[in-house]
This record gives sequence, C-alpha cells and structure tokens, in this order.
Amino acid sequence: MKKMILSALVIPMALSLQAADTFPGWGGKDPAPYKAAADSATRINNKANNLVMYKFLSQKAKTFDELCKIVDEVCDDLYENPVVNAERKLTLKKMFSVCRGQFIPECVAFAEKNPSWYDLYVAFVYRADRKKTYDFLLTAYKRYFYNYPQDMHIKALKKLAEWGKEAKVASLKEDFAKLKPHVERLSAKNKEKWADFVKTYDEIVKGL
Repeated sequence: MKKMILSALVIPMALSLQAADTFPGWGGKDPAPYKAAADSATRINNKANNLVMYKFLSQKAKTFDELCKIVDEVCDDLYENPVVNAERKLTLKKMFSVCRGQFIPECVAFAEKNPSWYDLYVAFVYRADRKKTYDFLLTAYKRYFYNYPQDMHIKALKKLAEWGKEAKVASLKEDFAKLKPHVERLSAKNKEKWADFVKTYDEIVKGL
C-alpha cells in the first residue's frame, strides 16, 4: 500500500518536471512563450535556449553580432564551468542560425574562425558557391569525424559526393580515399553498428 501511495506521488511529480521543460521552437516571433518557458525550466540548456530566443525577439535584434552578444550574456549568467560555457556559446550561436535559417553566411564566417563539432550542421544549410560549400563541409567533417552518429556520417558522405560532382572538384576521389582509414577504424570498433555507413562509403567510392 505504501509503495502504491509513493508511486502515486512520484509519477505526477516526474510528469510535472517534464512538463516544466518546454521549448516553443526556433521559428517563433512572440517573445512571451519563451519567457514563460525559461521561467519554468528545470534544465539549464533548455533555460538557455529559451532565454536566447526571448532576448533576441524582445530586443528586436537584427544582426548576427547582436545575437552573439545575447548568447554570451545568457551563457555567462547560467554556466559557471568555463569549458561548458565556451562550448555552449559556440553551439548556441550556430544552432540559432541553423534552426532559424538566419545569418547563415555570417555563421559560416564565424565557424571558420571558431570551429566546433556543430559545423557539420552549419555546412548542411550553407548555400553558396558549390566549391565553397564542399570545402567547408569536408573540413568540418574531417575535423570532428568521430563525434557524429551514423546517420550524420551517411548524410555527410552523400552531400560531399553530390556537391563535389556539381563543383567538379578535381580532388574528389582523393578526398574520399583519405577518409578510408577513418571509415575502417570505426568499422573495426563495431562492424555491425557501422555496417550501413561502410556500405554507403563503398557505394559512393565506386560511383566516383
């Protein structure tokens, strides 16, 4: 009976905590929902996301530089660990641009000077000269190769092949050949887990 009573108390509390952490999405225009979500947030990353959106919208920010100042302010207030603080600043600036589809050229320029694992996601939405998009994607992919799950690896390989062919990149075959040791290393760790990735790589290389 005591266990039943305890469960009856714990479950609503857990659901309440889950309900408290909401995010209205990156495409919103009204700052009010983000303020409410930030006030009720129990997880620090969720609070940060909501505060960035709230401040960006309420301050009517118009530029990437203004966004960066807002992100820096929010992160400095929330994250005490300097390593976590720095990582979150980089990620939030890039995530905002990618998810809202805003300030992409500025975000790419920022990423080139401030690389991080999130650059692969930036590369996927970068719309410029195909050679530039290819180079940016390849650089980001190689630099943080071991940070990505299988679906992102597969997407990256397909985009590299597609954009490389469109841009008529002379080094396309060579670039893929240089990836082979890394592909094999992942496969050696867990052949079954990375089977689809290896298969995709082999199929693309045959078609180059």
